[in-house]
Amino acid sequence: MQSVEKLNIGYLRLFAISSSFLEKIGGLDVLPGRLVAVRGKIVGYMSTVNKDDFVAMRSLVFSLSEIYSLLDSKSRGTLPTTVLSHVSIGISFINSNSHDTFNSEICGEIVQAIFELFLLSSPHKAHDELTRAQHIVSYFVALHDLSTRIATVDCKMIRELFQENAKSWSAYIYGEIVDELVHISYPATDYSQASYIEALTCLITIDGSEHYAFLVKKISLICCSLVLGLGKITSSKLFIKILHMFETVLKKQPSLVSPFVFEQLSVFLILSTSRSGPSFIDEYDIDELYLSLCSVTSTILLSFSKFLRGHHNLVIRLLQNLLYPLCVPRPIGSNKRIEKSIQNHWKRAAWLSRTAACSASCALAYSRLTSNLCEPPARSWKDSRKRILADSSETSSLPLSSAAGVARRALSKHAPYLLVEYCYASLHYNFDPDTRHALTQGIYTLFDSLGQNELKIANAALDVAARAIFKTAYDDYLKFGKWHEI
Repeated sequence: MQSVEKLNIGYLRLFAISSSFLEKIGGLDVLPGRLVAVRGKIVGYMSTVNKDDFVAMRSLVFSLSEIYSLLDSKSRGTLPTTVLSHVSIGISFINSNSHDTFNSEICGEIVQAIFELFLLSSPHKAHDELTRAQHIVSYFVALHDLSTRIATVDCKMIRELFQENAKSWSAYIYGEIVDELVHISYPATDYSQASYIEALTCLITIDGSEHYAFLVKKISLICCSLVLGLGKITSSKLFIKILHMFETVLKKQPSLVSPFVFEQLSVFLILSTSRSGPSFIDEYDIDELYLSLCSVTSTILLSFSKFLRGHHNLVIRLLQNLLYPLCVPRPIGSNKRIEKSIQNHWKRAAWLSRTAACSASCALAYSRLTSNLCEPPARSWKDSRKRILADSSETSSLPLSSAAGVARRALSKHAPYLLVEYCYASLHYNFDPDTRHALTQGIYTLFDSLGQNELKIANAALDVAARAIFKTAYDDYLKFGKWHEI
């Protein structure tokens, strides 16, 4: 062990001396050769270090990492198996000794440093490139899983390193790895697949990817697989990871979202918020689930308004479903009519218990969704204006009609049914006072978007009891929500 410490001290001194002194002892051109020699000695000492001495191993691995970062690609060569073996040693220790925080954090640092080393090293042979890429994915998945338990593992950094390395893959390697990840991840069923989904998300959201046509096909396949396998998902963490993947793709790679992908994603969200959706067996926070659903829906409404034309029915159905997690079912037996109605029209999501309801913060998120639907930002109208101009045959009348007006008229045919759903939800369920107050602004925005004809349609679609709720809500809107000219 004393020789190992001397080696580390000598290594640090080597990099502390100035460039002028290096020139005197042989010049900077011989430095790579000296570093390769030091690298070989460090790898040799690794095989003699006690496997339980993680502090010494961390020092050696960090020394190797610094050497690799200074060497050019030709001088780096392959990473010895002696070093790679410590990945499994570190992971095994963490999994079996989670109570040992100090050594677990050191092992996490070792695994992360070896991952960085592996990205810098070269494959053994040219035909080993696919195997090396598979190992990189495996180490990334292991590190991503450890990052949830070990604070020293920097998930953001390893994600960036992984994406940077994947940019150098050939089209063949890239396609094979994505195919394997799709095969492993979908249809997703348990939490063990979450890290593979994270790896797939990183690959399909690389900036400036040259595999556009290939990725469009894979995104379509993933959406179809998720819709078909939605009922098999039993882990809430996995479900949230899938939502995060969708949101990342929507934000970072919007060009991959075709009309078909938009439809499949909308169907996935609709089913996820219905009785046909997943039922989770692990512990979870219903507010976290709900806010994740709202976040994806908000991204769709704000960034993909061009696809809303002809698909308002899907969006309205989704917002109708998202209304019910905010409701609290009334006690059985309180009202025979209500009890029968709940039995016949049980619309709450499968992941909600009989008495559970989301908090007022979720109701605020729902109100923002309603505002995004009825009053999206001007940027959305500007982005869709060219499409509206191109699709319309009445070019002479277009100067008198804004893109916002065209979109509002398309929405007004479907929006009344969201208001109808709110009235029936108020009739059959309870709302917490704070939740109802948070929903008020969203309902007022909905009233703002409806004309007299649409209000008549909504009123006609209600029965006598629901019509009374509609009248009360509309009177409150006229008194408190509607803008009055002074």
